[in-house]
Amino acid sequence: MIEQEGIATQAFRRNGLVVTITGIPAIAVCSVCGNAVLSWDIAQQVEDLIKALFTWAEAHTLPKPVITITFPERLAIAA
Repeated sequence: MIEQEGIATQAFRRNGLVVTITGIPAIAVCSVCGNAVLSWDIAQQVEDLIKALFTWAEAHTLPKPVITITFPERLAIAA
């Protein structure tokens, strides 16, 4: 069953770098399996963020970090 809107979590791994992003706004989330559908704009922003982190990790010799990024839920604004 697909719910309207929700919050997604995605994990990315490449060459020892692990990035987990939580709090991604999703336009739909399956209540059975948890798969989320992101808008094109949100998906592109997540990709841009991940690409920058992977590029940094490839260009540096420090040990690869485990990165967790949490976006806060949008707060309701009282009228």
